[in-house]
Amino acid sequence: MLEVTPTDVEWVETLGEVFCLTFVKGLDEAEALSRFGALPDTLRPRTLQQASDDYHSYEAGYPEFVFVLDLGTWTVLIEPDGFQGSLTEPLTALSRGTEAVSVERHEYADHAFCHAVDGTLVTAFEPTWPQDRWGSEPDRLLGKMRAAGLDPDADPEDRDPLSPPYIPALLLAGLITGVLPNPDALAGQVLSAEIEPWFNAAPPSGADGPADPEMAAALQAAPPRLLREVATREATRLATVLGLDTTPGLAEAIAAAGRGEPVRVSPGSELGAHVRSWLTRSRQAGGSLNDSSARSRMSDDERTAAHLRGWFANALKAALWPEPHAAARAALHPLTQGPPLLRDPAQETAILHILRGDQP
Repeated sequence: MLEVTPTDVEWVETLGEVFCLTFVKGLDEAEALSRFGALPDTLRPRTLQQASDDYHSYEAGYPEFVFVLDLGTWTVLIEPDGFQGSLTEPLTALSRGTEAVSVERHEYADHAFCHAVDGTLVTAFEPTWPQDRWGSEPDRLLGKMRAAGLDPDADPEDRDPLSPPYIPALLLAGLITGVLPNPDALAGQVLSAEIEPWFNAAPPSGADGPADPEMAAALQAAPPRLLREVATREATRLATVLGLDTTPGLAEAIAAAGRGEPVRVSPGSELGAHVRSWLTRSRQAGGSLNDSSARSRMSDDERTAAHLRGWFANALKAALWPEPHAAARAALHPLTQGPPLLRDPAQETAILHILRGDQP
């Protein structure tokens, strides 16, 4: 068993107020990065400071980074200023065919510990409150939790309020994996890449479906053929509304998805380059609002256009997603819950008719 103490892992606090460490078993660095949505053309050694400078840079597009370390049987992905590994969908996608563990510190939201096996979230909890757990087997790790100092039966009043809960959570990760990064592992330049979640192995965002019960019921009852039809129809409509319908490779990709064919858009493809540019511009639109040095770099119209293209990119990933129900639910998200410019009551009615099989 790995023998470490809280003092041995306190170095992670140098990563800042927001970070995530995600351990994945049996995947080499390349496969782990690919599943995580790393952009291959950005893969190179960097220092933490270099990544931080770009993360806060309008010119760089406010990118998120992941650093990767080979720990033998396990590979660890380290996100300074990020938390993708703590989200259920990316973590479970990363764990397909293997096992993954993530520990997140987030001083402005919740800390997190998650353990996933073969595409299923097994145990998850906020380390501040280890008594509240969820997942398919919320009690699986009880013995290791107690050994790491996360006893769910302990009196909360006996806990040191100054002791950061992500430290014992990282110890718990070490007890599961048998490995932890060396305190000096991130000194100097380390292999890293920009990440773009659009290209990761997780389902599209918005796959929970529309809030409208009538539309939700129609999606649930519709056969795969109709689900693919409405997903690709909606992506095509949005592309036309936003003037993106002539984007090279776009119509072909949507048509192939509509036929039920597998479609993969790589970050280095021509269509992938356009997707990346839409998402970068959308990040700049949002990030510059909180960046006093860049707020004036975009006009209100430019910012609106950039946000709309971000919405479209997410709908496109949905339309290309192979699982029909998740594809349709997420692809309809802009139509049913998006900005006014993307809403269309007539189209929503037409979609309901298609899903019900009574298209006029």
